[in-house]
Amino acid sequence: MKLSVVLPCYNEAENLPGLVERYREVWPEYEAELILVNNGSTDRSAEVLAELLASGKYPFARSVLIEKNRGYGHGIFTGLQSARGDFLAWSHADMQCSPEDPFRAYEAIQGKAEPQQWVVKGQRAKRGGTAQLVTNVMSLLSTMVLWKRLTDINAQPKVFPRALMSQLVAPPDGFPFDLYVLFRALRSGMKIATIPVVFGARAHGQSKWAFSFLSRWRTIWTMIKFIFRLRLTGGER
Repeated sequence: MKLSVVLPCYNEAENLPGLVERYREVWPEYEAELILVNNGSTDRSAEVLAELLASGKYPFARSVLIEKNRGYGHGIFTGLQSARGDFLAWSHADMQCSPEDPFRAYEAIQGKAEPQQWVVKGQRAKRGGTAQLVTNVMSLLSTMVLWKRLTDINAQPKVFPRALMSQLVAPPDGFPFDLYVLFRALRSGMKIATIPVVFGARAHGQSKWAFSFLSRWRTIWTMIKFIFRLRLTGGER
């Protein structure tokens, strides 16, 4: 198995049929798998996933069930732990990310002289206003505090060699998961490259972290605290 793509799905029942169909349309010829993590959903996600996977149209896909949601990071890490690929990836399941992006990132990492020494991630384009300001501030703060150059931390996809999993000894359950993985990769001597990506609008539902002013700033504060925690612990506990 060359590549495993993990998509954490929390209450995405309306998005799942279109999402899986979009992946089918661009699925590569090399051996790969799509892991749909039902991250403790309380809507009809379980039934929708069962119907989709039983249809026989998506032999490349399988699901992983988490009974109770413990957070975004826990959902991703659970999917990564079940992955069989030589290279692992994750992206979003909310239809904002192109299904082609994980495969473009995989091709980019394969183009490196030493693919095992690289992480390839998205770099969002065509953003503006408050969203870009928050991204820039968090990137700058992370770089200054952690002494590692970090940009657009939460942009997807992310693709990396399986060997990096051994460095993920104490991953956070929540939203700081992306930062943790990038930091641990850099700390272990790996390098980060980016590909340009464009985030579209959600087809259905709403953001799980920015659905209100309070939720957005609660997430930002959680990230700020985690940055300083990483500086103190190195992400090892």
